[in-house]
Amino acid sequence: MRKPTEEQQAILESNARIRVVRAVPGSGKTWLVAELIRQELSKWPTRNSGVAALSFTRVGGGEIRKAVGHELGHPHFVGTIDAFLFRYVVRPFLQNCFPSLAAPRLIPSAWGAEHWGNYQQNLKAANDQGINLFGCVFVDEINGKAVIAHKPRYTPRLQRLGNKESANVKKAKLEMWKQSGRLTHSDAALWASKILGHETLGSLVRAEIIRRFPLIIVDELQDTGYFLGKSILLLLEECAVRGVVVGDPDQAIYEFTGARPDLFNRFESIAGAVSLPLPSSRRCPTSVATTASFLKDSGGSISVANCNMGKTFLVRYSDLAKDIPRVVDAAVKGQSTITLKVIARQTSTVTTLIGRSAKPVPKLGCPTLNHMYRAVVMFNQGRQVSSLAIARSALDLLIFEYEGVEDGDLEKHGIDPMSWKKLAADCLLRACSEMAIGNVYDWQTKVGEILDQEFSKFGFAQPLQFTPGKLKPKKINDWDKACADYLPQGDLQTNKLVDIPVQTVHGVKGETHDVTIFVCPEPRKVQHCPSIVWWSENEEGREEKRIAYVAMTRAQGDLIVCVSEACYQRLSITRPQFVASFECLTVEQFIAQTRRLEKPRVATN
Repeated sequence: MRKPTEEQQAILESNARIRVVRAVPGSGKTWLVAELIRQELSKWPTRNSGVAALSFTRVGGGEIRKAVGHELGHPHFVGTIDAFLFRYVVRPFLQNCFPSLAAPRLIPSAWGAEHWGNYQQNLKAANDQGINLFGCVFVDEINGKAVIAHKPRYTPRLQRLGNKESANVKKAKLEMWKQSGRLTHSDAALWASKILGHETLGSLVRAEIIRRFPLIIVDELQDTGYFLGKSILLLLEECAVRGVVVGDPDQAIYEFTGARPDLFNRFESIAGAVSLPLPSSRRCPTSVATTASFLKDSGGSISVANCNMGKTFLVRYSDLAKDIPRVVDAAVKGQSTITLKVIARQTSTVTTLIGRSAKPVPKLGCPTLNHMYRAVVMFNQGRQVSSLAIARSALDLLIFEYEGVEDGDLEKHGIDPMSWKKLAADCLLRACSEMAIGNVYDWQTKVGEILDQEFSKFGFAQPLQFTPGKLKPKKINDWDKACADYLPQGDLQTNKLVDIPVQTVHGVKGETHDVTIFVCPEPRKVQHCPSIVWWSENEEGREEKRIAYVAMTRAQGDLIVCVSEACYQRLSITRPQFVASFECLTVEQFIAQTRRLEKPRVATN
């Protein structure tokens, strides 16, 4: 059994009602959370109440289960904060507290709701401003009123709506909640906070949740949105509950979903809360910790508590698509046992590196076929979960005229949910096998025929809104362009990264790599260059800094940061100390001096 560090032991032995743990990357927080749970379960007194172990993502919940070593069944709960609040707060109590609303139905999030088609034309009210109701996020509140933001097309960040647009969206959402009960995850978080804070019934709801879960543990607190955080805060402010919240505000990188890195201050202000830091990394070598400290949003340095060997390289390239595979090849040469990943800020950079980039396809007047196009693109780019979710949405839209059809609704129409999912997978695989020959209109027409064939074979128990031949694209919006231009068809024979994992920074959060290669593309505008944006004091720049910080702290061995020649020159002028923390090389120099990388002796998450 692993022996805890002095810092971890202090947290395990603390009698504070609320323990707030700020943990640097690689400090062993996942192990700590698991050990806390193991110790609690060894003396848990009853089968009528349990531990709630919550994380922001499903991956986080999986990591907790893995670290504990077994599945936690009833009466305990391990999962996302969203799932916990919907299951135990929103679904059972929404209509008791707010009788005018319909029974709540949570919209699946495997594929971003902001891409969904209009539900009853998005109830029209917000559609006039080009705002998708499903893509709006509740990010804050001012004077007790929720603040709404949305992400305009082709922009990376949320933008808060003006007073008029916000009022229209709220009115349209309220109508949707009354008519159908459909809630996005952001909607559900808002209503959870309203239920728990309800003037007359809130105290009763809080008491019932606390009776059921007298210990609440929250991992990755920094990624929690405002209303998710407020809901947990309302529970932990009750004196009858104990709580442990763990995370690192310097790793808050989900602000595009409304996450707030300032949550720690709110939790540390709870009566009975004690701050217990984990400031020492058991993952990062001294070289990586030194470099990453320049990007630590809260300031200060990272302590190192290991003997890992590793170096940091700043490699400047001329041609990203051609040079990065050469850097990767040099880094892995002769090293069959190391864990190496290539990571980038944007999905577009990932698809460029793996040779699977694609242009947005012209819309030809058939939302179902447009969905199937997106599903094929994502499948070819290796994003299978999202791909299948989009294909499922395409079938939902075709038959039921809205996405997110629940299993209960399928069963009411005599459809087995698993058969429905298999139908989506079959349609997707056949669409993926369709050759990219001809123009966009030709390709969509063939995919429409595939769906006709699969639906005809499916055999519905009840008559539904499906007519063979109904799926027809229109000759509009560049319909005659070559479909090969819009479907990623990378050449696996020449792609040197085909066997190397290439992911976004968000996709590798929480991971540890022997070698991390962080690729920064040359920005289209100078003001977006890392030399500027990583040290900007505006919110966008601070988030970009935190994303880079997360990227660099995945390494327990060598860290290789790849930048363009122009970016390197700017960094050398504006951030000479940061540059001096690396061994700076050209691609040719890096390849020439590549040594056999040693696998680090210590590997701790």
